[in-house]
Amino acid sequence: SRRPDEPTEPVARFDRGQIFIMLYRGEYWQCGYVIPKGGFEEIRRGGLEAFRERLATVALYAGERAGELRSWEDVKLLTVRVDRLERWYRLGLLCIGDAAHAMSPIGGVGINLALQDAVAAANLLGAPLSDGRVDVAHLHRVQRRRELPTRLTQWLQVTIQKRVIARVLRGAGPLRPPWPLRLLAETPLLTRIPARLIGIGARPEHVRTPVRRTSA
Repeated sequence: SRRPDEPTEPVARFDRGQIFIMLYRGEYWQCGYVIPKGGFEEIRRGGLEAFRERLATVALYAGERAGELRSWEDVKLLTVRVDRLERWYRLGLLCIGDAAHAMSPIGGVGINLALQDAVAAANLLGAPLSDGRVDVAHLHRVQRRRELPTRLTQWLQVTIQKRVIARVLRGAGPLRPPWPLRLLAETPLLTRIPARLIGIGARPEHVRTPVRRTSA
């Protein structure tokens, strides 16, 4: 639960071997506890009480509310994967968004890319669809336009996973950010780069489909 006097900004805590994230959802916090892939069964074998105690140590000001987890039914496992189809289309079918490329939650950009895919598809397929002449060449153009930004975004996510998140979860050495992150923190002008990549994307899309009016 969330109390009225608590902030609304996202909260993240990186501790040796543990990562905990809190997202504002009005009357409650949506919380994410990051674990190594395949580690959930070991946590369950340790018991719910031990898991609540673990959360209490990393949940900052909400730690005393870890007891609100009444059973394992309150805990949902999200398995992270980053992959993409080699071919996004066939005659009569075009996959976009998560159907074409599974993104990591890092940066929360999955919805951004899905919307950009949709806009690109509308721009490239609007006229052929209206004229009834869509073929695989048109569908290929959508993949060709959207595949590069997808690859770049996934590369960035995997890099962060390997260089930052995996190291924290291993508890290896002192928790010191990699030099690129330190450089960003020390150079405010450079913070525009990740902000643009996350907020706008590597290839922004703008609706260019003409408005077509039809009678009811």
